[in-house]
Amino acid sequence: MALAASIPKLEGQQAVHGATAGSQEAEGDIIGGIQPPPPPQETEEQRNKFLVLRLYEALNAGDHAAVQSLLAPDLEWWFHGPPKHQHMMRLLTGGGRPFRFVPRAVDALGSTTVIAEGSTTNGGRYYWVHAWTVGSDGVITQLREYFNTDLTVTRLAKSSNKGVCWQSRRPDQATNSLPGLVLAL
Repeated sequence: MALAASIPKLEGQQAVHGATAGSQEAEGDIIGGIQPPPPPQETEEQRNKFLVLRLYEALNAGDHAAVQSLLAPDLEWWFHGPPKHQHMMRLLTGGGRPFRFVPRAVDALGSTTVIAEGSTTNGGRYYWVHAWTVGSDGVITQLREYFNTDLTVTRLAKSSNKGVCWQSRRPDQATNSLPGLVLAL
């Protein structure tokens, strides 16, 4: 119920913006001379992060239409790891048995890159990192998949933000060694 609707109307007095007692005001109307603050603007990084999270939800639910709407038809895919662990390719092409990707961390790096990492025990102990690129049209255009590989992401562009901007955060990093790679953005 809008605030103006809960304020009793005095006889002969008009309610704020023409609303009467018991009516609902349009969202954003000025109430008692005070306009509510605008809703916070979602950043491009947040939109891209949520896009990737929606993709994982759709993949794990088997919602092929949703997956197709989130990915570019000419998705560029790159893989590093044992060939038998190309689970994302099998999921996207309909081959092989289902594999659940449940990210435990998702981070947006700038306006186009989203990094997701997770681990699973689907018949073994696996650690994975996905580096997603989101195009200007809001669909995913590229996937770099790293399986059982530690990853360090660094920025090489001419900017003040050079250097390491993301590193793998495996829970078993202290006790389990994996090969490592550097991804330069």
